[in-house]
Amino acid sequence: MLDVKVEELESFITPHAVKILKNSGIEELFPPQKEAVEAGLFSDENFVIAIPTASGKTLLAELAMLKEIMNAGKCLYIVPLRALAVEKYEEFQRWEKIGVKVAYSIGDFESKDEWLGGSDIIITTSEKADSILRNGAGWIKEITCLVVDEIHLLDSGKRGPVLEILIGKFWKLNPDIRILALSATIPNAEEIAEWLKAKLYTSEWRPTKLYEGVYHDGITELFSDGEIEQKKIGKGDIAALTLDCLREGGQVLIFDSTRRNAESTARKISSLTMKFIDSNEEIAKLVLEENEGEMSQKLADCIRLGSAFHHAGLLNSQRRVVEKAFKEGKIKVVVATPTLAAGVNLPARRVIIKSYHRFEPGFGNQPIKVMEYKQMAGRAGRPGLDPRGEAILIAKNKKEKEKVLERFIAGKPENVESKLGAETHLRFHTLSLIAEGFVKSFSEIIEFFSQTFFFHQNKLSPISELNKVIRRLEEWGFIEWIEEAEMIEGFERFEDKAKKNEFGFRTFESLTNGRLVATHLGSLISKLYIDPLTGFIFVDNLYRYDRLSEIAALHLVCHSPDMETLFLRKSDGWVEDEAYELRDELVYFPSAYSVEYELFLAEFKTALCIYDWISEEDEDSICNKYGISPGDLRRIIETGEWLIHSLRRISNFINHPQQSLFMKMESRIKYGIKEDLIDLVKVKGIGRARARKLYLAGIKTRKDILTQKNKLPAIIGKKTAEKIIGEVETEFKAGKADKVET
Repeated sequence: MLDVKVEELESFITPHAVKILKNSGIEELFPPQKEAVEAGLFSDENFVIAIPTASGKTLLAELAMLKEIMNAGKCLYIVPLRALAVEKYEEFQRWEKIGVKVAYSIGDFESKDEWLGGSDIIITTSEKADSILRNGAGWIKEITCLVVDEIHLLDSGKRGPVLEILIGKFWKLNPDIRILALSATIPNAEEIAEWLKAKLYTSEWRPTKLYEGVYHDGITELFSDGEIEQKKIGKGDIAALTLDCLREGGQVLIFDSTRRNAESTARKISSLTMKFIDSNEEIAKLVLEENEGEMSQKLADCIRLGSAFHHAGLLNSQRRVVEKAFKEGKIKVVVATPTLAAGVNLPARRVIIKSYHRFEPGFGNQPIKVMEYKQMAGRAGRPGLDPRGEAILIAKNKKEKEKVLERFIAGKPENVESKLGAETHLRFHTLSLIAEGFVKSFSEIIEFFSQTFFFHQNKLSPISELNKVIRRLEEWGFIEWIEEAEMIEGFERFEDKAKKNEFGFRTFESLTNGRLVATHLGSLISKLYIDPLTGFIFVDNLYRYDRLSEIAALHLVCHSPDMETLFLRKSDGWVEDEAYELRDELVYFPSAYSVEYELFLAEFKTALCIYDWISEEDEDSICNKYGISPGDLRRIIETGEWLIHSLRRISNFINHPQQSLFMKMESRIKYGIKEDLIDLVKVKGIGRARARKLYLAGIKTRKDILTQKNKLPAIIGKKTAEKIIGEVETEFKAGKADKVET
């Protein structure tokens, strides 16, 4: 058996790499890490590693990737969230000291990112990796090791299908590719390992011992490895549990069910945390740098007193500030919504699950999954800092306490189950498989899907659903059936009407003959990374209408299935009034008595939100008007920019007369500006507010910045003016600013 000292790894990863580990504070391996090495981590075998949070999964992946790179390989590291990609990039940069090139990419979906080809370790999300594949990046075929972090997200309705297809594509590109799949402990890890033809290593060992239990009537009852421990905390639920931990020098992570509840709890808790901190004024200022709205002010107030809330409504910069300050111990309590449990690594001595119910549309409040509870509980205990970790649920009465103990403490997490079988996923991925040339016939489609986790679990391929999807893609003009002779003659469309039924679709028998190819339009839809249904909606309406107003174009974007629409509140009657005023401009207006009407209003509300943004309405005013947070607005803007870009690219393809309008709208959504500022915001350092100041002072173009540069210091400050003038001078010298976009 190997000694646990990291020096024992020198023969695998070189003494220089071991030195970096020691400089990072890693002197010895955890038991699961040592056992994984002994089990064959440095071999060529696929591996599924299922061990608890904070037990060292990431380091095992790093070691395996270093070995791969030493053998002239290239590694792709897949994470579920953009924030995690940045976190892993910063972590892996330590290997650059020995010449390992590390990069990450989380941006533009319609990009090959060929610059990544020179890197040894590339970190990205599953969606971005799939997009890079669709756009034909040359370096992707050089990947010899694929690391999939959080493999249990195969169970996710959103990310799971992308993961399955991505793995299948890499198998096609390189049948010998090595796959490392990482996860916390899951019941059916063996099933996932069988699918991946991988060796399975599991362990329940944690660097800090975990106690799980229930708080009821002033007493906590904690369980760990057969031990039972009771402690009198006192009445007060959250406050009593928090104060007890703070007095012992620990930090607390509280999970609450909604954003509003998380904010409210954090504000209440701040009256306790203020006694355990010094001044946090500088941290509070940081969260106000990008936004000073009502929510941001609430967050700053909490931080000043030593608490914080963390949810999807925060800006990315604000979330990073909260996470960093919590890790540094400057914030003592963070109250988060459950999304944090599966995301950023943010452990605390005590984790309190305030509510174990979630609202499910159509079902009301339902108990959370055991898997979700285990993810939350896994955050308890900071390695090297806490003597133990505690995960505590709150029960209101004795009967509820018994239920909680049985369901969550003694219960087993649910099996990971594939979500690939839904038509929307099959449609999205089938087009990409055809467009990228992974499949060329219906039988090859069936063969590809027979390699998925969905097939492995269910022992069947979704043949009838795929049949339907193929017919629909052909109807929309995204794919074609072509006979061999026609392919040689130039890919003319196969129009054998004898093989079509009365509905205009091919019969099932015809699907088994001929070859499948994507049309140029279908390839474009796939590369844009949009749902084919979104593509059809865009194409159909662009052919129907030669002229679209700005609000009509925005509503068209928000009518697509790729846009997450805003929630319609009872107080939003004004949305319906606006819709009726503009109904003659819109491409879609259902009957007020139809089942689609409420969804239509939600889509229209989202379009109005983006319209206010490009009309230069104040960000905080928009948030108040639409009942959203700054983080929500940024996500809507980001999605809107991606979809208007897709609409613009499709309009270019069919030569629609309003191509220039969509191009301008793409810039306007990105920056939140009216049309007259488009040229100014192209300069790095000039945003929507600064651009409007310059415009009102008579500086309306980049050229004006140079011809009137003496006016700039008085408007935007001397240092900023010098930087911007330098930027524009460089652009003109390089010939990038000769023409003003009109």
